[in-house]
Amino acid sequence: MTWTFVAPDSPTERQDMNAAAPVELLLLEFPHSEFKGEIVAELVRLSQAGTIKVLDMLAIRKNEDGSVEWLEAADAADELADLVGEPSGLLAEDDVAAVADDLTPGAAVGMLVFEHTWATGLTSALRDAGGSLIDMTTVPPAAIEELAATLAEED
Repeated sequence: MTWTFVAPDSPTERQDMNAAAPVELLLLEFPHSEFKGEIVAELVRLSQAGTIKVLDMLAIRKNEDGSVEWLEAADAADELADLVGEPSGLLAEDDVAAVADDLTPGAAVGMLVFEHTWATGLTSALRDAGGSLIDMTTVPPAAIEELAATLAEED
Protein backbone atom coordinates (compact mmCIF):
# COMPACT_ATOMS: atom_id res chain seq x y z
CA MET A 1 0.00 0.00 0.00
CA THR A 2 1.51 3.32 -1.03
CA TRP A 3 0.36 6.74 0.14
CA THR A 4 1.46 9.90 -1.63
CA PHE A 5 1.56 13.44 -0.31
CA VAL A 6 0.34 15.90 -2.92
CA ALA A 7 1.78 19.39 -2.54
CA PRO A 8 -0.28 22.47 -3.39
CA ASP A 9 -0.11 23.34 -7.11
CA SER A 10 0.28 27.06 -6.68
CA PRO A 11 1.08 29.70 -4.06
CA THR A 12 -2.65 30.53 -3.89
CA GLU A 13 -3.28 27.02 -2.58
CA ARG A 14 -0.72 27.34 0.23
CA GLN A 15 -1.97 26.57 3.69
CA ASP A 16 -2.31 29.52 6.01
CA MET A 17 -0.90 29.05 9.47
CA ASN A 18 -3.99 29.60 11.59
CA ALA A 19 -3.55 26.29 13.41
CA ALA A 20 -1.58 26.41 16.64
CA ALA A 21 0.88 23.86 15.19
CA PRO A 22 1.19 21.55 12.16
CA VAL A 23 -1.33 18.70 12.00
CA GLU A 24 -0.40 15.38 10.43
CA LEU A 25 -2.29 12.30 9.27
CA LEU A 26 -0.47 8.98 9.55
CA LEU A 27 -1.66 5.76 7.95
CA LEU A 28 0.07 2.80 9.58
CA GLU A 29 -0.27 -0.73 8.20
CA PHE A 30 0.04 -3.80 10.40
CA PRO A 31 0.22 -7.13 8.51
CA HIS A 32 -0.92 -9.04 11.59
CA SER A 33 -3.51 -7.10 13.52
CA GLU A 34 -2.24 -8.05 16.97
CA PHE A 35 -1.78 -5.23 19.46
CA LYS A 36 -0.51 -5.37 23.03
CA GLY A 37 -1.00 -1.75 24.12
CA GLU A 38 2.53 -0.44 23.52
CA ILE A 39 1.36 1.99 20.84
CA VAL A 40 -1.30 3.56 23.04
CA ALA A 41 1.18 3.79 25.93
CA GLU A 42 3.65 5.70 23.74
CA LEU A 43 0.93 8.03 22.42
CA VAL A 44 -0.11 8.77 26.01
CA ARG A 45 3.53 9.48 26.93
CA LEU A 46 3.99 11.84 23.97
CA SER A 47 0.72 13.60 24.76
CA GLN A 48 1.57 14.03 28.45
CA ALA A 49 5.01 15.38 27.51
CA GLY A 50 3.37 18.05 25.32
CA THR A 51 4.98 16.69 22.16
CA ILE A 52 1.74 15.85 20.35
CA LYS A 53 -2.00 16.15 20.79
CA VAL A 54 -4.02 13.29 19.31
CA LEU A 55 -7.00 14.79 17.48
CA ASP A 56 -8.55 11.68 15.98
CA MET A 57 -7.79 8.03 15.55
CA LEU A 58 -9.42 4.95 14.14
CA ALA A 59 -8.45 1.37 13.40
CA ILE A 60 -9.54 -0.68 10.41
CA ARG A 61 -9.16 -4.45 10.15
CA LYS A 62 -9.95 -6.70 7.21
CA ASN A 63 -10.87 -10.18 8.40
CA GLU A 64 -9.73 -13.30 6.57
CA ASP A 65 -13.21 -13.61 5.01
CA GLY A 66 -12.86 -10.09 3.54
CA SER A 67 -15.29 -8.41 5.93
CA VAL A 68 -14.14 -5.11 7.41
CA GLU A 69 -14.36 -3.93 11.02
CA TRP A 70 -13.45 -0.48 12.25
CA LEU A 71 -13.29 1.27 15.57
CA GLU A 72 -13.10 4.94 16.44
CA ALA A 73 -10.88 5.83 19.38
CA ALA A 74 -13.86 7.23 21.31
CA ASP A 75 -15.40 3.73 21.27
CA ALA A 76 -12.17 1.96 22.28
CA ALA A 77 -10.72 1.02 25.67
CA ASP A 78 -10.66 3.74 28.32
CA GLU A 79 -7.01 4.75 27.92
CA LEU A 80 -7.34 5.35 24.18
CA ALA A 81 -10.76 6.98 24.47
CA ASP A 82 -9.41 9.32 27.17
CA LEU A 83 -6.38 10.19 25.03
CA VAL A 84 -8.44 11.25 22.02
CA GLY A 85 -11.46 12.57 23.87
CA GLU A 86 -14.15 13.86 21.55
CA PRO A 87 -13.00 12.98 18.01
CA SER A 88 -12.26 15.95 15.74
CA GLY A 89 -14.39 14.58 12.93
CA LEU A 90 -11.39 14.58 10.59
CA LEU A 91 -11.75 10.82 10.10
CA ALA A 92 -15.02 9.16 9.12
CA GLU A 93 -16.61 6.13 7.48
CA ASP A 94 -15.60 7.36 4.00
CA ASP A 95 -11.95 7.05 5.07
CA VAL A 96 -12.57 3.46 6.17
CA ALA A 97 -13.94 2.49 2.77
CA ALA A 98 -11.03 4.13 0.93
CA VAL A 99 -8.42 2.31 3.01
CA ALA A 100 -10.18 -1.05 3.38
CA ASP A 101 -10.22 -1.69 -0.39
CA ASP A 102 -6.41 -1.99 -0.46
CA LEU A 103 -6.06 -3.87 2.81
CA THR A 104 -4.88 -7.50 2.77
CA PRO A 105 -7.13 -9.96 4.66
CA GLY A 106 -5.83 -10.38 8.22
CA ALA A 107 -4.15 -6.96 8.22
CA ALA A 108 -5.05 -3.70 9.90
CA VAL A 109 -4.50 0.00 9.35
CA GLY A 110 -4.37 2.64 12.04
CA MET A 111 -5.27 6.19 11.06
CA LEU A 112 -3.88 8.82 13.39
CA VAL A 113 -4.42 12.59 13.18
CA PHE A 114 -2.24 14.56 15.57
CA GLU A 115 -1.01 18.07 16.17
CA HIS A 116 2.71 18.70 16.61
CA THR A 117 2.24 20.71 19.83
CA TRP A 118 6.02 20.91 20.28
CA ALA A 119 5.98 23.34 17.32
CA THR A 120 3.38 25.75 18.70
CA GLY A 121 5.96 28.46 19.50
CA LEU A 122 7.71 28.02 16.17
CA THR A 123 4.39 28.20 14.30
CA SER A 124 3.53 31.41 16.11
CA ALA A 125 6.93 32.94 15.34
CA LEU A 126 6.63 32.00 11.66
CA ARG A 127 3.13 33.43 11.45
CA ASP A 128 4.21 36.64 13.19
CA ALA A 129 7.01 36.99 10.62
CA GLY A 130 4.50 36.64 7.78
CA GLY A 131 5.48 33.10 6.90
CA SER A 132 3.20 30.53 5.34
CA LEU A 133 3.56 26.79 4.95
CA ILE A 134 4.05 25.90 1.30
CA ASP A 135 4.93 22.21 1.64
CA MET A 136 5.36 19.57 4.31
CA THR A 137 6.67 16.07 3.73
CA THR A 138 7.60 13.34 6.16
CA VAL A 139 10.80 11.51 5.28
CA PRO A 140 10.61 7.84 6.32
CA PRO A 141 13.46 6.52 8.51
CA ALA A 142 14.28 3.93 5.83
CA ALA A 143 15.06 6.74 3.35
CA ILE A 144 17.44 8.37 5.85
CA GLU A 145 19.14 5.02 6.48
CA GLU A 146 19.52 4.44 2.73
CA LEU A 147 21.05 7.88 2.25
CA ALA A 148 23.44 7.33 5.17
CA ALA A 149 24.53 3.98 3.70
CA THR A 150 25.11 5.59 0.29
CA LEU A 151 27.17 8.40 1.82
CA ALA A 152 29.19 5.89 3.84
CA GLU A 153 29.98 3.93 0.65
CA GLU A 154 31.20 7.13 -1.04
CA ASP A 155 33.67 7.83 1.81
